[in-house]
Amino acid sequence: MRSQGRLIVFVGLAAWGLVPAPVTAQEDRARVEAEARGQATEADRRFKEKDYAGALLLYQAERASRATLGDLRYEAYAARASGCCLAELGQYDAAVEAWNAARGLDAKREDPGFEGYDCLLIGNVEVGLGRLREAEHVLEQALPRLSQAGDREHEADARRLMGRVLTLTARAPQADPHFERAWELAASLNDAQRLGDVGADWGLAALELGEPGRAAEYWDDARRAFEGLGLPGPVALMDRQLGDALLALGLPEAAAARVEQAAEAHERLDDPAKQADDLSFLAELKASERALPQAIALARRAVSAHRKADDSEGEREALVLLAHYQSLAGDWKRSAATLADAVKLVRRDGEPAEQVRLFILAAGVERRAGDLDRERALLDEAERTAKEAKDDDLAASVADARRAGEVPATPKR
Repeated sequence: MRSQGRLIVFVGLAAWGLVPAPVTAQEDRARVEAEARGQATEADRRFKEKDYAGALLLYQAERASRATLGDLRYEAYAARASGCCLAELGQYDAAVEAWNAARGLDAKREDPGFEGYDCLLIGNVEVGLGRLREAEHVLEQALPRLSQAGDREHEADARRLMGRVLTLTARAPQADPHFERAWELAASLNDAQRLGDVGADWGLAALELGEPGRAAEYWDDARRAFEGLGLPGPVALMDRQLGDALLALGLPEAAAARVEQAAEAHERLDDPAKQADDLSFLAELKASERALPQAIALARRAVSAHRKADDSEGEREALVLLAHYQSLAGDWKRSAATLADAVKLVRRDGEPAEQVRLFILAAGVERRAGDLDRERALLDEAERTAKEAKDDDLAASVADARRAGEVPATPKR
């Protein structure tokens, strides 16, 4: 974050919070320099201890001190560090503002390396927020600056991030050259972490291009890199993604073996959300093989894992899949009971469109289970929800469901 050559000077906490007066004499300048060094040292210590709120106040005070001194270099450091604290605190727009301030200072200093790094920090947050157009714009500015500065580490990161943005915006062919350059840079650095990260994202682009063999190759390379680093979480993620590639290659048994490994690892790592995804994949695979008892058992485990992860939407979707497998097995009563649990969740958390669709689905299953009163009640509820939402398309869906099941509305009293 800053030079190792800084002196460590302890200054009282009260002094750190003050904006220093304009420098008018040599002794005033020495005082402000001492305050700035003390603020920086204590801020760095708090950041390392993850006291981001405390570190932020000190970095902001340091930035004011550096501005008073006219020290653009360390003012930029303090602004950049403030942005890192704000990002850790979840204040992402404020973090972007701080990094843009650092970028402006680095541009004044004509330091393309740090200006490019500021852009990379902004791009990372923009991707995390789903603002992909903004991310692409700032990464386009980061790349030539990092390349000009010879900053191979951060150019590799920016290339990988640009490749991910292009993949997510359905431009995987344009992503390929960025991933290739990122891989070359990571290999030249002998950086296993970066090689793993690049391989993980490059595999997604290859799968998007309809090249599962190439995706499997990249993910296998990434897996080996992560395994060498002793990172079980990323290894498990690669196993899960290899399942997709192997299935696309027509190798369901190999795909199942990989995803079973992922599920076991995610259980050991106490990561129920990822384990639920693994189990859902395995359940769908079993259902496609008409091994319905196994599919139902796996789907039940997926529901439990989503519940453990406190993922209401995921639990609801898993319940719908479980009900589907139960219906395929001809067990309409159990399927109806499963959907009743999903209905409880969608009433609590779902949007009107989600509620209406699930009410209609559950009503149809209730009809197959022989509970016509329950079918009518669900369609009545769907109709009320559509009316309250003032959505003609939803209302039409309910009317279609009534006609299909020959279910008139309950008379009003």
